[in-house]
Amino acid sequence: MDNGFSLASVILSYFLVGGGMFTATLIAGQLHLANPLAGYVALAAGAFVGGFVAARASRGRTVLEPALGAVAVVATTVALAGTTPVGKLIWAIAQDQTLRFVAELGVTGLVGALIGALLGEKLFGEATRSAIPWLLYAALSVFGACLLATLFASLLVLGHGEPGGAGQLGQAILIGIAAGCLLAGLAIGASARVRPLIASLVGSAGGVMGFFTLVTRASPADQDTTAGLALLAAGGAVLTLIGTAVGWIAFGRRGAG
Repeated sequence: MDNGFSLASVILSYFLVGGGMFTATLIAGQLHLANPLAGYVALAAGAFVGGFVAARASRGRTVLEPALGAVAVVATTVALAGTTPVGKLIWAIAQDQTLRFVAELGVTGLVGALIGALLGEKLFGEATRSAIPWLLYAALSVFGACLLATLFASLLVLGHGEPGGAGQLGQAILIGIAAGCLLAGLAIGASARVRPLIASLVGSAGGVMGFFTLVTRASPADQDTTAGLALLAAGGAVLTLIGTAVGWIAFGRRGAG
């Protein structure tokens, strides 16, 4: 058993908690939950799921990595919102309300992730040596990583001004998928206690499909969309597999025993 701190597990927890919180937000949006309290409950539930999974995926028996991952997700969301024109305007005209929202968002995400991580460690102990759970871990982490990487890529491609055309948006999405899958794969390979190559390949395809469904949910599904979904899922899965193999060879297998 490894109780030491793992940077790879922090990165993986970042993606997992982010994936859990974003998934909960999407579900709340689909259910049209207008009550702010319901929104915070959904965020807490998503953070709980992300923290629980992060605790199971982390190499050692510690809740520090999921907690840091939750803090990083909240910090990223606030920082990205603050760099856009709308975000800057909100900070300027409603600073007190914005600070309160940031505090509530941070507490909700952190508490949810901590409770989930504590229960995961308490109920199941150290990380599993089976590769099967990594199907879920890979899907959730790739979903979160693709979304977070796309947010960063959109700033690089579209800049801080007005949104660009469909071509620039598509470029940002492709960069986000490629970077997210590769980074998630590296974190998976470095954190796992067993070589999860096939699990990461299959699970990441589901994560990419979920992300692509998110960004195209407003458009009707046609033959071209379905073909693009299959192509992106396959390409993302291969990139995740490559990242997993590199992470496993470089870091994961050293402490797998």
